[in-house]
Amino acid sequence: GDSTVDWQISEPPSGRSEKFEARYLWALQEGPGLSCVVGGAALDTQILRAAARLETPSMPVTGPAVPDVIRTDPMTSAVTRTFSSWKPHPVVAGARELAWRMDRFVGIHPSRAFPAELQPASFDVTPSVIVLEDGTHLFRSSPGLWPAAILDSDAQIVLRQTGSLGKGELFDYLCEHAADRLTLFCIAGDLRKEGAPIGQPLSWERTAQDVVAAIRQRPELDRIRRVVVGLSASGAVIVDREGASLIYDPRSQEGDWESSRPGHQFGSGTMVVLWLAWELGHATADGDISAAVINGIETARILHTEGYEAQPSESGIALSFPIAKIAQSIASGTSGDSGIECVSVQVDPGWRIFDSASTGNFREAAAQIASHGVNRVGREIPLETMGYWSSVDRIEIESMRSLRNIITEYLASPGRPRPLNLSVFGPPGSGKSFAIKQMASVIAPRDDRLGSLEFNLSQFASVDELPDALQQVRDLRLREYLPLVFWDEFDAALDGRELGWLVSFLAPMQDGAFTQNGITRPIGPAIFIFAGGTHATMDSFKARALELPGAKATDFLSRLRGYVDVLGPNPDGPDDRTFPLRRAILLRSVLQRSAPQLFAGDELRIDASLLAAFLDVPRYLHGSRSMEAIVEMSAISRKLTYERSSLPSVHQLSLHVDADAFMQIVQQG
Repeated sequence: GDSTVDWQISEPPSGRSEKFEARYLWALQEGPGLSCVVGGAALDTQILRAAARLETPSMPVTGPAVPDVIRTDPMTSAVTRTFSSWKPHPVVAGARELAWRMDRFVGIHPSRAFPAELQPASFDVTPSVIVLEDGTHLFRSSPGLWPAAILDSDAQIVLRQTGSLGKGELFDYLCEHAADRLTLFCIAGDLRKEGAPIGQPLSWERTAQDVVAAIRQRPELDRIRRVVVGLSASGAVIVDREGASLIYDPRSQEGDWESSRPGHQFGSGTMVVLWLAWELGHATADGDISAAVINGIETARILHTEGYEAQPSESGIALSFPIAKIAQSIASGTSGDSGIECVSVQVDPGWRIFDSASTGNFREAAAQIASHGVNRVGREIPLETMGYWSSVDRIEIESMRSLRNIITEYLASPGRPRPLNLSVFGPPGSGKSFAIKQMASVIAPRDDRLGSLEFNLSQFASVDELPDALQQVRDLRLREYLPLVFWDEFDAALDGRELGWLVSFLAPMQDGAFTQNGITRPIGPAIFIFAGGTHATMDSFKARALELPGAKATDFLSRLRGYVDVLGPNPDGPDDRTFPLRRAILLRSVLQRSAPQLFAGDELRIDASLLAAFLDVPRYLHGSRSMEAIVEMSAISRKLTYERSSLPSVHQLSLHVDADAFMQIVQQG
């Protein structure tokens, strides 16, 4: 298939040249390096051949090799060339250990002809698997280059397409003659680029269902044996004729794993393709495709973590692909300790991985989460963590990630002339401001120092106090902070008018300015969080607001860019079975912050009956604040175990829970 020569410019250890004036760079004794590696079918051949040599007996591998005369000439047009700049990056953000990774992809020069040296050689044996690289260059439209073994053998076929998915002469030919043996690999980004309705990652369940629907809606893709869709270094979806499987990392969704490891992700697709070929080449039947994809993702992580190999030379740092290391990983198998899991994809819109992982026993799972952390329940359960906030509930995860995506986009946009307007709803004490603050602290870039302000509008005597509050926002910005402003109980009445505050915020939200003493003052960049106080959900607020024409509800809603409903620790109705999980995660979070000595590693030392009371008490009168208050009132500062005797008195407990019900649960334990 298509092969490339990938040229890398390695930056000198002194760092980026644009930091310094040219006259100083002229005096340096070190400069950038220039090196190259092969890519595409030529790289596949090198790695598979090296892996096969580690076996006994060795599996023969045939494929193209780029001759030196072409490989070492960066100006030749005989082969497709790519260009990128590389530099050492921290292995993990903040680490001192470095790895050579791509810093910037510069561009590509496609070849205009397919050189004879890269044309496929004849096979000496009947192949068990054929790997085809379709980079949308020349190979897909050159039938004379396609191996005859596609027709002359029963070999399994692994096709990787980069763009123009399910199209081209090669794909049509394979569908006609080998559809039952064809495995197509592509990435979700290419499906999105072609218009597939695959949303940005909000939950693994939603992503998997979106991918499956996108494949099923395209007859040309649905007719072949299977399609494997890569989701960066965190997962993949396998769609075949019998059903679909999700390969996923419960702790990081698409794009999350590499986001904490600086440098461009590279080679993840190649690793999955090679593992598919390795598995199908050794299998007597279809092989274990799920295991192959998991191994491919784990090997991709090894490649990204360790980066390219670097050797000093007279011409600067020379980079090379770690062929021996990757071949060893393929031949011997990966460690399998990455935590990547596999689950069947369900079509039910309300499908939750947690249901199948925990067999629906939410109460038992909650006790395990509180005592030992979510990993004790099952590493296959998706967990979203932002600072001290965590959730295993699909609805909460999707809502928070959606809001996070909006804030991230705002922080990355230039200019930002006016505030970003968001809203958050939930019962009193549900932890609305806590969740948003934890999210913002994680995603805010280093050059945007967050400054938090909170104003409770129900405590304002009149609308005349609003300009003074907005002036505080301006002052924070002048001190080079990014204001994160909570307008609590924005849905409170003003001068007896229900939702009377809405109209006062229209100008600041839309124009990014307010009037004070007849002078219009700009607010500048800020994040406005409108936290509901009288309405527990956006639906409740919207329904009531639209019934009040004078409230300007439509204008207010049109200025919002996102919202989230926070559930809190109390049941959200008779059908809410997951509230014990929320309580368990909240309790661990509260104790980790206020009484870390109660933990021995991941284990929380707590009396079992006391834990049962925290999880089973009918209601926390003031939501999460009540749970925090009970912990703060307990005598645990000098103890290593949270015991029954640590609890406050019954009449103090009654401020925050039904004390009789709480103590009855404790005594039953």
